[in-house]
Amino acid sequence: MSTVNDRSLKPVVAWLITGCVMIAMMVTIGGITRLTGSGLSITEWKPIMGALPPMNEAQWHEAFEKYQQIPQYREVNSGMELGEFKQIFFWEYIHRNWGRLMGIVFIVPFLWFMRKGMLKGWLMVRGIWILVGGGLVGALGWFMVASGLEELSSVSHYRLAIHLVAAFTIYCVVLWTVFDVKQERHGFRSDGTPAGKWSRWLLVLVLVQIVYGAFVAGLHAGPVSNTWPMMNDEFMPKAVFAYDSLWKNLTHNQVAVHFIHRNFAWVVAAAITWFGYANRKNASLHGGDRWLFGAVFLQMTLGVFAVLTRVWVSAGVLHQFGAVLLLTALINVLHRTGRPVPLQGGGHAPDVAADAAGHRGQ
Repeated sequence: MSTVNDRSLKPVVAWLITGCVMIAMMVTIGGITRLTGSGLSITEWKPIMGALPPMNEAQWHEAFEKYQQIPQYREVNSGMELGEFKQIFFWEYIHRNWGRLMGIVFIVPFLWFMRKGMLKGWLMVRGIWILVGGGLVGALGWFMVASGLEELSSVSHYRLAIHLVAAFTIYCVVLWTVFDVKQERHGFRSDGTPAGKWSRWLLVLVLVQIVYGAFVAGLHAGPVSNTWPMMNDEFMPKAVFAYDSLWKNLTHNQVAVHFIHRNFAWVVAAAITWFGYANRKNASLHGGDRWLFGAVFLQMTLGVFAVLTRVWVSAGVLHQFGAVLLLTALINVLHRTGRPVPLQGGGHAPDVAADAAGHRGQ
C-alpha cells in the first residue's frame, strides 16, 4: 500500500476532491430544483432510460399528462401550459442526470484504481462505503419524490430532511477520506483534548440546524417573515403555538419551524465563536477555527439575506451552499482533533466507523 505521501495516491486524492465538488454542485442544483418547484415534474423513476428527455412533442405531451395527474398540478399549478412545464422539467432533469454523472465519476475511477492496486485495506473499504452510500442517497431521492405523487402537493419535509442529511453525510465521508490520505490518518473519536471533545458537539448542533433548514424548505416556511431580527415586529409570534401538540408545533408549524431555524442559528454561531476563542492558541487547528468562524458568519449573513428577500431563488441557493462551506470547515476541525490511527501492516488501517465502534466496546 502506498504511503500517504506517495505521489501514486495523488490521482486518488484528485478523484475524491472531484467527488466533493460534484456533491456540492448536486446540493446546489437540488436547491434550485426545490425553489423553482421543479422536483415533482418527472413522475417516474427510470435509472437508465430516464437519462433521455422527451424527444418529440408527443413525448412531451405524455410527460405533461402524467404530471397533470398528481396533486401538485391540481392544487398548485392548475392551468399550467406545456411551455411552463418544460421549464420546471429542465431543473429536475438536470438534477437527476447530474446524479447519474456522479455515479459514473465515482464508479469508473474506483474500478480503475482497484485494478491498479491503488485501493487497499481501509481505503478500499472506505471506497466501497462511499459507493454504497451514494447509491442510497439516490434511492432516498426517489423515496422523497414519491411522497408527493399521490396525496401531497409537495414532497414530505421529513423525507426531504433525510435525503439532504444523507447527501451531506456522503460529502463529509468523502472529504474526511481526502484528509486521511493527504495527512496522517485520524479516527473520528476525539483526541481527548477540549478542542476534540467540543468540536464533536458542534457537529451535533450543525446537524440539528441542517434538519430544521430542510423542514423550512419542505414546509415552504421561508417566506413566513421577511423581517430581521424580529419576525414581523415580534420576537416570538403567537402562531408559534398554533397547534395543541408540541410535536406538531416543532415539526409541522411553518411559523414555529421558521422561528426555531432562525434563532437556533444564534446558538450555533455562539458555540462556534466560543470554541474559536477558547482554542485560539491551539496550534493543531492550524487556523481551522478561524475558517470555521468565517463560515458560520457567512452562513448567518446568507440566511438573513434569504429572509429579507422572502427566499429569492439565488438567496436560497447561496444559503444552502453556505451549509456545505460550514460543514467543510467543521470537518477540517474534527479531523485535526481526531485520535491518531496509525497505518498498520500492509497499509491497512481501521475505518473511521470501525475505530469508533471499537472504542465504544472498550
